[in-house]
Amino acid sequence: MTPRRRPLFLSLAVAAVLLGMTACFPLPGLSDSDENESAPTQTQTADPTESAGAESGDDPLAERQEFFEAQQLPLDGTPLVAVTPAQKEFISQQRAYVEGQGSTWSAQDENISLALAADACETAILNSHRIDASTLQTHVATSPLFAAILPKDADAATLAAGERNVASVMVFGTSFLCPDDSAAWQSAFTEVYGG
Repeated sequence: MTPRRRPLFLSLAVAAVLLGMTACFPLPGLSDSDENESAPTQTQTADPTESAGAESGDDPLAERQEFFEAQQLPLDGTPLVAVTPAQKEFISQQRAYVEGQGSTWSAQDENISLALAADACETAILNSHRIDASTLQTHVATSPLFAAILPKDADAATLAAGERNVASVMVFGTSFLCPDDSAAWQSAFTEVYGG
């Protein structure tokens, strides 16, 4: 199944990211892909209040709206901040990991991490929760967030490692924002980037 066009939320989130972006998002292992091996993994159980899904039936647009409302995501381009318990836990773990790698954490990092995860959850909803390697590859290739975060002048190896690390943050975030889709995203990630 071909992913549907990027919706309004992504455009607004990208606008907020780009307005605040002055440098690449400090991701663990951006210059050394081996560092990503110790990235945090998530085994959180699904909280039905965090993932809008089954109650919308076959209307992905209504389900997407329910997801935005449940996640309290602003649609006006306001930078994202963790507000739900699951979002706060995601940001807490991601921040601890990034700081543990010797980087500093900022409000911009929180905004980008939440935008990456929310965008993946939105893609899952609009693809009727069918996520596979092809979905992940298309999502990454067409994502303005990935394009904005990854260095434009990097060599192929650095770019590939950076893409893998950004995708890792995105997939890790789905285990908090849309836990019902997380296993499919993780499986697709493993197929595309390896374990």
